[in-house]
Amino acid sequence: MILATAGHIDHGKTALVRALTGIDADRLPEEKQRGLTIDLGFAYATLPDGTELGFVDVPGHERFLPNMLAGVLSIDRVLLIVAADDGPRPQTLEHLDILALIGVRELTGVVTKTDRVPPERAAAVAAEVAALLAGAGYGGSPILAVSSRTGDGIAALTRHLSESAAAATRPSPRGAFRLPIDRVFSLPGIGMVVTGTVAAGAAKPADRLLVSPRGVEVRVRGVHAQNRPAESAGIGERCALNLAGVFPEGREPRRGDWVIAPALHLPTSRIDLGLKMSPAAPSPLRDGLPVHLHLGTEDVVARVHVLGARTLAPGETGLVQLDLDHAVGALWGDRAVLRDHAARHTLAGGRVLDPAPPRRGRARPERLAVLEAQREPDPATALARLVALAGVVELAPFALARNLDAGEMDRAAEGFLRLGPARAPLVASAERLAALGEAILAALGTHHRGNPESLGPTRAALYRPLRGEAPEAALDAALAALAESGRVVRAGAVLHLPEHKPRLTREDERLWERVRPLLEAGELRPPRVRELAEALGIEPEPMTRFLKRVERFGRVAAVAPNRYFLPETVARLAEIARGLDAKGPFTAMAYKDISGIGRNLTIEVLEHLDAIGVTRRVGDARIVVRENDL
Repeated sequence: MILATAGHIDHGKTALVRALTGIDADRLPEEKQRGLTIDLGFAYATLPDGTELGFVDVPGHERFLPNMLAGVLSIDRVLLIVAADDGPRPQTLEHLDILALIGVRELTGVVTKTDRVPPERAAAVAAEVAALLAGAGYGGSPILAVSSRTGDGIAALTRHLSESAAAATRPSPRGAFRLPIDRVFSLPGIGMVVTGTVAAGAAKPADRLLVSPRGVEVRVRGVHAQNRPAESAGIGERCALNLAGVFPEGREPRRGDWVIAPALHLPTSRIDLGLKMSPAAPSPLRDGLPVHLHLGTEDVVARVHVLGARTLAPGETGLVQLDLDHAVGALWGDRAVLRDHAARHTLAGGRVLDPAPPRRGRARPERLAVLEAQREPDPATALARLVALAGVVELAPFALARNLDAGEMDRAAEGFLRLGPARAPLVASAERLAALGEAILAALGTHHRGNPESLGPTRAALYRPLRGEAPEAALDAALAALAESGRVVRAGAVLHLPEHKPRLTREDERLWERVRPLLEAGELRPPRVRELAEALGIEPEPMTRFLKRVERFGRVAAVAPNRYFLPETVARLAEIARGLDAKGPFTAMAYKDISGIGRNLTIEVLEHLDAIGVTRRVGDARIVVRENDL
């Protein structure tokens, strides 16, 4: 079990940790000289019953509050320490305020230095601490009195910590690995070591990880958990990782960075937060205010945009978007604290709701409703609320933001209609798909009225005015349902309403009866426009205009400016691509060899298949990206 200390300067935090563990957590020479904790200190102990405890000792001076925040933002159990001879002081109150704002689950009050005061004074301070805890929402929290110098009360506190550890539910190692770095150092013969409290997942030697937001790949050479060599380190444990990697100048790890599984790399300079204002905040939080954001172990200057209101008054809850001075690592649920730009006052605390939010429309009512839905801690409940609001939700960003593995995402999405390819799945409501179907029908009707001579638009042209309505996979699902029910008809690469019947002029129909056989006879290599014109005794320019008119009816497809194919020929060429794709990505050379149409025409054909969405170029090769477009 990992605990942090909290409390005013010189109230005996470090002495208490030493009394519990035998370790002096002050490690810096300046701390030894001044008798003052400046940075985070760490100590470990194994109790007689085998309980393993780790302590993060934080500074109590207000000047070093950023260091205190780096120590407590990822910890759920804290000892709030108050000296019996001094009583609650300003940093007692600010530390308690911070712990309540970030939702620390378990607080234990410890009255120290009881050897310096009469028993009635110690009891009076304990009563003050109880009142403070109750006012902060921690009523009923245990309060123990100790003397680190004489040892009085230390055994009782040790028993309490042992019982608390036994009753605690060990967090499951869900999600991929995340560690906020609170310390970086090098050891002779070992190399770089980073430490922190594991926020998610687990890591073991030989794992390939990433230092984020710097984007530098590293390999884990060794792991220490709870200050001893370990085969792995998991969520909630103090962890030291010996890392091997190549760090360009200026991109070495530092406090504020994260060590993460590569899939979680999501550098962001804009985040949305759900906040509660501190009742002790000196002024409201308002638009444009510069603040310090403390997140993980990072301290970054940011600018506030209050969402849904102009200001947030002390004690109020609300939503904000922050624009950060530099990119940080953040995911849903990460704790955050805002302090004023002069770093003198705590303003608010809360959690990340969206680590990659939009800037445009950030304060619209529908966006605020989405953020309220994202407050839900249960992924399935949050997803259900988002689907109810938006109708369609992309699962990959949702899973990334919440650090959900495939199994967790499947459980959260159970019962929803899943759409799209495996690499970019969606969930949607039946009502939303029906509405998208109506939008598609309306778009087709509009196209038919504006282009009465055209058989209909291609899929890409049909979707163009609908891009903002929903992701493409949702439009595909709605279109497939319309085609299956007969409300939309596919004619080669063209789509149209069943009642729409465009007609060519009599002259064009007669010319078409002469052109079509020539295109059929050419099979996969139909004649060029010039060759068609020569065969029929027509000038090339009128022939080009005729073919463009016929193309609007879906009877031909312009594969190149000088060559038109029948739709069934394009379909055969697409089938060749699909056959090659069954064995993996294929090159233009492979396509030429199978089709026998020649190098130049192969390039034109593949570029056309790319344009109509049958294939997509990946480097020097191509893959088939969807079925039933032809």
